[in-house]
Amino acid sequence: MLVKYIIFFVGLSLQYQLISTSDSCQEKKSCSECISDPSICVWCAENDFNSTRCMPQRSVNNSWCPKLLQNPQNAKELEMEAKNFSSVAEHVIQIKPQRYKLTLRPGMPKSFNFSFQGAKDYPVDLYLLLDASRTMERIRNMTATKAENIYYAIHNLTNNVHLGFGTFIDKGMLPFMSNTADDLTYSFRHGLKLVDNFTQFKDKISNSRSGLSHDQQEGGLDALAQVLVCNDIIGWRKESRKIVVFLTDGPYHTAGDGKSAGLFKPYDGQCYTENNTYTKELEMDYPSVGMINKLASERDAIVIFLVESKIKNLYDGLKRSVRGSQIATFSHSQQKGTRDDTIVSILKQIYENISKKIKLITKVRNGSKKHVKISFEPDCTTDEHNPGCDVEIGKEQHIVGTIQYNGTKSATVDIVVEGIGEKLTLDIDTVKTCDCESKPEINSAFCYGDKRVCGICKCSDNRYGEKCSCVKSDKTDNSDNTTCIAADGDGSICSGNGLCVCGICQCQEGYAGKFCECNVNSCPRSLKFNDTVCGKYGECDCGKCKCKPGWTGDACDCSKSNTNCIEYTSNSICNGRGKCECDRCECEHLADWDARNKQTDKCVIKPCIDCNDRQCAKLIKCAKCRRSGHENCSSCDDRIMVEVVKSLTEEHVNGSLWNMCSNVNVEIGCQTNFVYRYNDTNYSVELVVAKDKNCAPTYYVFGGVFLITLLLVGAGTLIAWKLLSDAKDRHEYIKFMQHNKLDASGPSHNPLYEDPTTTVNNPAFRKTSVDIR
Repeated sequence: MLVKYIIFFVGLSLQYQLISTSDSCQEKKSCSECISDPSICVWCAENDFNSTRCMPQRSVNNSWCPKLLQNPQNAKELEMEAKNFSSVAEHVIQIKPQRYKLTLRPGMPKSFNFSFQGAKDYPVDLYLLLDASRTMERIRNMTATKAENIYYAIHNLTNNVHLGFGTFIDKGMLPFMSNTADDLTYSFRHGLKLVDNFTQFKDKISNSRSGLSHDQQEGGLDALAQVLVCNDIIGWRKESRKIVVFLTDGPYHTAGDGKSAGLFKPYDGQCYTENNTYTKELEMDYPSVGMINKLASERDAIVIFLVESKIKNLYDGLKRSVRGSQIATFSHSQQKGTRDDTIVSILKQIYENISKKIKLITKVRNGSKKHVKISFEPDCTTDEHNPGCDVEIGKEQHIVGTIQYNGTKSATVDIVVEGIGEKLTLDIDTVKTCDCESKPEINSAFCYGDKRVCGICKCSDNRYGEKCSCVKSDKTDNSDNTTCIAADGDGSICSGNGLCVCGICQCQEGYAGKFCECNVNSCPRSLKFNDTVCGKYGECDCGKCKCKPGWTGDACDCSKSNTNCIEYTSNSICNGRGKCECDRCECEHLADWDARNKQTDKCVIKPCIDCNDRQCAKLIKCAKCRRSGHENCSSCDDRIMVEVVKSLTEEHVNGSLWNMCSNVNVEIGCQTNFVYRYNDTNYSVELVVAKDKNCAPTYYVFGGVFLITLLLVGAGTLIAWKLLSDAKDRHEYIKFMQHNKLDASGPSHNPLYEDPTTTVNNPAFRKTSVDIR
């Protein structure tokens, strides 16, 4: 059954898509408009053609328009720039060609070819951005000792490596800094410009000082933004693979966090580093994640978030938001003194991954991105491994791209290789005209002497109409439809009920009027008056009912009188609890606190004999809240009037005006009572709540239960002891009887007999002879 439903809805979706595509094509009035529709429409330019000229390509066959079918194709691509591959420094070229000129039919796919060849010793700029908090001292020292290893790990893959270094902690102001931190709290300090010298790199790391911040989060995004945007200060080279290693063990502050310190000015993406220090840390908020992504994309930089393993989940989200970024972890828990090549191996592994494969990114510089659909073979747009995207130095890789452009204006699309900034630029123009537009029929008799282009008439300035048969007057404009549209209508031609011919409406059958606005036989019928047209109190005029005085409504069946709405007891309309519509009351809904559920046709609330329990349940929260001394109780409606008294009076308890809610639990083991009565004059309820509480019955119950429980436990203990004792005796008796069943023909030893004498030998006694004389 589920499969049937799925097939049904898929078929329905496809049918809807076909219908909407067909409608989109059929709306087009000229050949140029038709071929500009991205759903791929075709135009029939034949003169003797009496059907819709613009139709979806997939819905027509050769017999539909056998001679002059207009269906232009994409033009052949033109290579505008195709420099050869090069590994020469400052003139590196790894993608070929560099620019295409494409003339595309909107909605029609177009394939193009390009190649990538990895350059030997492509420059690498690696900037280490270190969290200088005291918790990172061991990692800092370890990184300094491994500086040479880091350098050669990358140098073994490319001999053109520059290293740079900077540190961050947090903004030097409360509440982000510690009161004792003095000048050791800062957002960013640039330590070393990118250089080919690992000794300087090592010394800068070793000599960097640790600082303090007040909260757990760090201001690393302030520093990261400056590293990405300050090109000259950091020393980024134009042709290089730009890598920022963001090394930290703490979470990060982002846009909005600075408001707690009064920093409401957002960071604007500019460089504010002077004398190697970020100068706007006390004036601007932290950068947003979106700003970091923008700066990294513009710089074509790869950010490696090297973070403590405990905060990896937090930085996973940041990685997903910053395009091209990577993430890896280290651990503080590793024992001190053990061999630690974690950072070196991580950086080497990540660099190998990003340098030995290409990842393509599409950027739309001019035009709308939603109009561009592009794919590649092999698909090098994801992080998933694809052997066709692996890079071998000096080996040319061929890639086939397919683009579909659905816009009508020119656009520029860059296909960028992530991390190096090299790109293939596609300059896109669109096919705007049909072949038939270059061969118009001049002085066409069909068009009353005007031009006929692609099968349709192009009227001169003084004529209009489908065949240019209408002559303009001074009061008409370029369209013959203008005088066929009612000024107070919905803007449709002839109210949608006729055709406009030379500025005059020709109405369909059943319609009349200057603009075909009158349906001569469609006035509403009144069900109230036996399905009669306009009821008993109206007349049909141009498709609408004209009502007699005192009546209104589409079918004139709604009385303006309010006689049947008057509640005579209060002499008010609908008892003040509703509005009178067509001489009938539309009553307001009863409030949530009211357990009564029925009203008369005059909006008088009917008494409810069996509603007391439900009413008590609705009022109990309010009663208990006000009894506790609270004035503003969310459970008390504005129309619940509560009075708290020491105890209820005789009138409250036994009076006929009050309803009792008894045994309301207010404390453990204690209860109280309250009474209520309705006031229908202003639609409210009055509560009187007793402050006194009754706890005695509960004490008796608790005492009795405890005593009975104690007796039951004692009796149970005695019974258990007796049962265990009897079981033991029974076991001994059975054992004795089994022993007596053995052979008793000769003397036997009574197992229960105990010898009354005991013999003890003295081990020190020595026997001697005694001479008696």
